[in-house]
Amino acid sequence: MTRPTQAIIVLILCLCTLDGIAQAPAAPYELPYTVLQDDEVYEVRADGTYVRENFNSKRINNQQGVQIAGQVKLSYSTTLQDLEVLEAYSIGKDGKRVDVAADKIFVQQSPQSAGAPMFDDAKVRNIVFSAIEPGSTLNYRMRITQKIPLFPGAFSMAHTFPRTWDLKASSVTVSAPEAMTLFIEAIDLAGGEIKSDKPGTKMWRWTLENAILHLPEPGSVAATDFSPRLAVTSFPSYEAAGRAYLDRARSKAAVTPTIRKLADEITDGVSDKRAQAEALYRWVSKEIRYVGIFLGFGGVVPHSADEIEKARYGDCKDHVTILEALLAAKGIQGSTVLVNAGASYWLPKVAITPGLFNHVITYLPEFKLYVDSTVGMAPFGVLPPQELGKQVLLTDDGTGQPRIANLPLADSRRDRVKVVTKVEVTPEGTVKGGSSVVNSGVYELIARQVFSAIPKGTEALVAAQVLTRTGQPGTGTYKFGDARDLAHPFGYDTAFDSPNFAQMPGPSATRVPSGLGSLSGIGGIAGALAQPKRDFPIGVFGGYQEEITTLSFPEATKITALPKPVTKENALGKYTSTYTMDGTVITIKRTLDSKLAKATVDPSEFPLYRELGEAVYRDFKSQILFQ
Repeated sequence: MTRPTQAIIVLILCLCTLDGIAQAPAAPYELPYTVLQDDEVYEVRADGTYVRENFNSKRINNQQGVQIAGQVKLSYSTTLQDLEVLEAYSIGKDGKRVDVAADKIFVQQSPQSAGAPMFDDAKVRNIVFSAIEPGSTLNYRMRITQKIPLFPGAFSMAHTFPRTWDLKASSVTVSAPEAMTLFIEAIDLAGGEIKSDKPGTKMWRWTLENAILHLPEPGSVAATDFSPRLAVTSFPSYEAAGRAYLDRARSKAAVTPTIRKLADEITDGVSDKRAQAEALYRWVSKEIRYVGIFLGFGGVVPHSADEIEKARYGDCKDHVTILEALLAAKGIQGSTVLVNAGASYWLPKVAITPGLFNHVITYLPEFKLYVDSTVGMAPFGVLPPQELGKQVLLTDDGTGQPRIANLPLADSRRDRVKVVTKVEVTPEGTVKGGSSVVNSGVYELIARQVFSAIPKGTEALVAAQVLTRTGQPGTGTYKFGDARDLAHPFGYDTAFDSPNFAQMPGPSATRVPSGLGSLSGIGGIAGALAQPKRDFPIGVFGGYQEEITTLSFPEATKITALPKPVTKENALGKYTSTYTMDGTVITIKRTLDSKLAKATVDPSEFPLYRELGEAVYRDFKSQILFQ
């Protein structure tokens, strides 16, 4: 199944009707704006601080570009950085220059810091251009001074030249003291080391001109993974980077009397070590509100466990810190894991940190389990889809050594969903029935996320919308428990009533009604048919999906033909369907068992993925004949 990026997107994708697969006619591709020039210059100092200047010039192509590019937002940390806008101006189609007035460059608190005063150093500097229109050129030059390095004496940076941007000219220049060794990986870029214009320094420059623009592909991995890109770091290895992170963060997870008392209260009456770890994890997941600030922006040093317990909120590194402290209070080791929480799977050969690692989670060596308490609704040992299968920096593998590791993939034995649906066709052609959905692993997490977003009292409204979107207009409802209660498994039941679904009496034909079914239905893989081929990889997750439907017709109905059973198997998975009949009762069983060896499907493998999607699509469109 294609990997969702958030719960709401999961809901939208999984509830799309299979009738909507056909592509619209292609229109000329035009981006809202064209980047005419984007130049970055880094001056690195021996202590790891640096000055970064950026000049950006873009041409507005249409009215959408006016809305998107007319305001530039530059984020920075007032604790770690200073940010100056050196100049900002627009040039109209008539060639007239209009400078942005000082009062049109203003500072705002970031949404994250506004919701969590502990992070009030997060700011956004806004540049608001005026009197712009399609054809205008917007220009600004800014300078960021990194006044405190993330890691003392160390420097890292990464830069991507996205293939999905209309990019005419871009460059990155880096200068550093001769005594500082830099490790570099440059992919699909021209350039390298050049003669420095400053004594005692070395200099590099990379350029990209008139990049070939590629249409975005929905569901693809991040542009970082397939675009020209650059990674520069002073860390000689990821092991060294892991040790540097621990050196700054480890002391914050100290076991204080407050933390020890709290750990004892949470695990009162629980003697099994794994059960204790689960109880502590559930407490952090539920009681510590997650504030989504990416690793590196607010620094890499978490707050102390005592501070986090008192505030009852924190970012990812704070979540890891208080969980590790609570675990340590019970004699259980927890280790910090650096991971990318977005759609990027690329791990540079050189150790940029945090770089592409923008999130941290926890590893429990004793149980060989990874957990992410920031999700809030993930069962113990279950990771969100966007983390599965990724390469991570494990700061301590249980032996005191950091190393690169792989997060687990979805597993058909653990990540499962089973939908049992009973449907009756009335003599008037109405179909009515309901489903019972039992899920585990990542499917349980997806269900928890989706249902937690449904306001209480709107279940029937949501059900009616789902039925309409899937070509079954009618009424229905969802029944489910507390999505945030991690102490109990989470499943749900549905009921629905769709008038005029089947043309009764026959002779006629009908497809198998899905009702409200599953939020992670087998039919989701048919979305692969939206594109005949792909040039970029897609993120996926596997597992096992099973859907059993019992369809009862009126006794006077004569069933004249059933769809043929289907078996389609290839290197990426196996889809099966069977149709059996007992009088006027038909039982349909469909299964999809994914066999994924990694977290992405490459363009060369996509035909196999699409082959499975086509088998599902054709089978779901098949009909039962009756009279």
